Amino acid sequence: MKLTLATFQQEALKDLRDNCITAQQLCKKNQCILSLSAPTGAGKTIIMANLIEDILCGSAECVKQDNAVFLWLSGWPELNEQSLNKIYFNANNLTPGTLFSISDDSFDEEIFADGKVYFLNTQKLGVNSNLTKNRDGREYTIWETIENTISRKRDRFFLIIDEAHYGARSRGAENPETIMQKFVLGSKDDNLSPLPIIIGMSATIERFRKLIEGARAMTLPPVEIKPEDVKDSGLLKDKIVIDHQKGGGMVMEMAILAEAASDWMDKCSRWEKYCKEQGEEKMVKPILAIQVENSGGNEPSRTDLDECLKTIERVVGRKFEVGEVIHAFGDPKTDITIYGLKVPYVEPSRIEDAEKVKIVFFKESLSTGWDCPRVETMMSFRTANDSTYIAQLMGRIVRTPLHRRVDTDEVLNNVHLFLPYFDKNTVDRIVKDLNSEGISSDIEAASEQQTLHVDEKFREVFDWLNEQQFITWQIKRNRINNYLTSLFALTNLLRNGGWDAHASKQSKYEIVAMIKGFIGHLKERGQYEHAINGLRKDLRVSNEYDNRNGGEVSVSADRVIEATEYDIEKNFKRAQAQLAHQDLGMLYCKEYTVETFVEHQLDFILYSKSEYAMKELEEYAKRKFYDLQNRWRKDISAGDDKYKTKFDSIVAEGDEASQHSLKLWETITLPYGEDFKEETDHMFVNKDGKAVFKLDTWEKDILDEEKKRPDFVCWVRNQQNKGWALCIKYEMDRKVKSFYPDFLIIRKEGDRYIVDMLEPHNPAFNDNYAKTIGLYEYLKEEKGIARAEIIRKEDNRFLRLNVGDSMIQHDVMSMHSDDDLNNLFRKYNP
Repeated sequence: MKLTLATFQQEALKDLRDNCITAQQLCKKNQCILSLSAPTGAGKTIIMANLIEDILCGSAECVKQDNAVFLWLSGWPELNEQSLNKIYFNANNLTPGTLFSISDDSFDEEIFADGKVYFLNTQKLGVNSNLTKNRDGREYTIWETIENTISRKRDRFFLIIDEAHYGARSRGAENPETIMQKFVLGSKDDNLSPLPIIIGMSATIERFRKLIEGARAMTLPPVEIKPEDVKDSGLLKDKIVIDHQKGGGMVMEMAILAEAASDWMDKCSRWEKYCKEQGEEKMVKPILAIQVENSGGNEPSRTDLDECLKTIERVVGRKFEVGEVIHAFGDPKTDITIYGLKVPYVEPSRIEDAEKVKIVFFKESLSTGWDCPRVETMMSFRTANDSTYIAQLMGRIVRTPLHRRVDTDEVLNNVHLFLPYFDKNTVDRIVKDLNSEGISSDIEAASEQQTLHVDEKFREVFDWLNEQQFITWQIKRNRINNYLTSLFALTNLLRNGGWDAHASKQSKYEIVAMIKGFIGHLKERGQYEHAINGLRKDLRVSNEYDNRNGGEVSVSADRVIEATEYDIEKNFKRAQAQLAHQDLGMLYCKEYTVETFVEHQLDFILYSKSEYAMKELEEYAKRKFYDLQNRWRKDISAGDDKYKTKFDSIVAEGDEASQHSLKLWETITLPYGEDFKEETDHMFVNKDGKAVFKLDTWEKDILDEEKKRPDFVCWVRNQQNKGWALCIKYEMDRKVKSFYPDFLIIRKEGDRYIVDMLEPHNPAFNDNYAKTIGLYEYLKEEKGIARAEIIRKEDNRFLRLNVGDSMIQHDVMSMHSDDDLNNLFRKYNP
């Protein structure tokens, strides 16, 4: 495929391949059901497209089966078209003739052809459908075509149910006669047997389970992608910001539409600035999507479309051109006129690639068959009764336009939804529905956050702070990659970014030398021939059960068989895949002369099966990975955002706790509430030059003390779990955890700036000792922090422990418990 899969997608693909192999072995006697459940944005279609390409065209992990057949079933024509196009434009080896959309007018075949992927939707399978009837010269119904394919190609006929929950919703999951359930359970009325191999794709595994209830099938272990993996990947927007009424007041829908238009214009300018600064080949051009009410009388909508466009043009300050405003109404699918402008109809699946489009009016047509990451702002005139539908709709627009997180402007990681007819209670319902749709983005009310930018009077401080590249940590729930995979991902990045063109080649030759050394060592010890023969030959064992003699079992080794070249080639490919898909086996053959190619393959297979060799290789990859990471971290972090983002992703997937360079963003968001109070001298402020916070008494008093220092310049609220914030790792209860000191204080000594970290912390908490040790370990590596204080309050005074002080560090090294920490506070605060 043309797209490089994220690590969690690669893992899901591997599990699906393994399940398909198992299903093909078992399906002659049993129906086999496989499933892929993944939250919105996980790339289910791309994963499935990779599976299809691997099976039909072959790969290092999969034997080519060009006689296999796939039937891709969805609930809607738009889903079919979108899936077909996505596969076509991203596949390397699937030709246009491989992908076939079944037409209810022209399709009439006895059997599905080998090597093809057929797309079908349930809308074409109703009782009045041409496909299901022998009429108008039709020789075979679609049911007959499917049944014939089952009978003749049972173990190579795969049914993919795309978003299975759409079919289950149509008539209720308790009714076994839903169209999709005919494929699962079979249908006597249509003379259809249950499909032998079914792969279900769904947002949640529960939905697919409801669809297959009653199936007498062997259900293989489900392949599940966790929402946190998708969220961490940057493939989804970090936040969905919802703007709604507080309740009790007059609904001001056009005033709110004006706010939405302003938000959209702001996103346009931010994306243009970002794309130019980063040298993006394709500019992100945001869309404002407006969901209007259904038809009213002779009008296409009960919403006043003229007033909508008039309001938007007033905010924009100009008239729109033909093609900049379009509609996706199901009825009419023709041009309409809005406020004197010709507004053409565009099919939902084609909106994303229509670069001229800026404004989209729609009703309900965009909830399926449509992914449009360009939609940055959406306004809905629908009522609170449509909360479930709006949640479904959000699933179509939460994907990130660049397939990565933006690390300079937090606003660009959000999508904004304006709902004038919703209040807090109905918004809470949307949040619940979003979770049931498998959407892992955080959801916030617009009234609960403030957007802040760098205060220009602190611009010099901001630039200086980012230039320092202080160490910050990212803590993941678990390590995703092995070090070998991470190593080559990093060396490829170094080559592509122009930092080190030879790192990948050097690493490969070093590994090849390790392979040669391993084989040479076996030969020196006289173990090589025995090991090779163990690979080439297999002793077949027979177990004989004597039913006449009380069930006595006798065992005999009756024959020895030798592997064919096909067997060796297949195992060689598996070994290549095991060693990070880097063609190390081929390089081994080229670098070192061996008598035959097969002998070289056996050497490589032998190496990959050695537990000792694999452990040694992992240790090498770990050392090399960290050497290169430490060598290039600052250079990459100072470069283009797309390379920094990729570097951060590679490093984060390489270990549970990964080291990065601190880079504050130009624009950030922080919590907001009506009871928040303004604090001066914050590095980031809103458009009015202010920033407000909810500080407890401790925090307020400590901050006031800092501001009284003659060398004080400004401060930053180091907000927990923000991508731009400084994070320290610490260990507690045998787990690695994250720690965000509350305040970063910037001071100026002479002509240079210095940074302090302050953490007011209640001594009653059980993490005091662990966090102090974590801070100490951090300062051993990061020498650029001036003060790093844990602060307590006792008897109306603050007790400060500066872990950055060398004398205190010496005492911290000797600590073993909270009691030792308490003694240190007393010692240094007499």
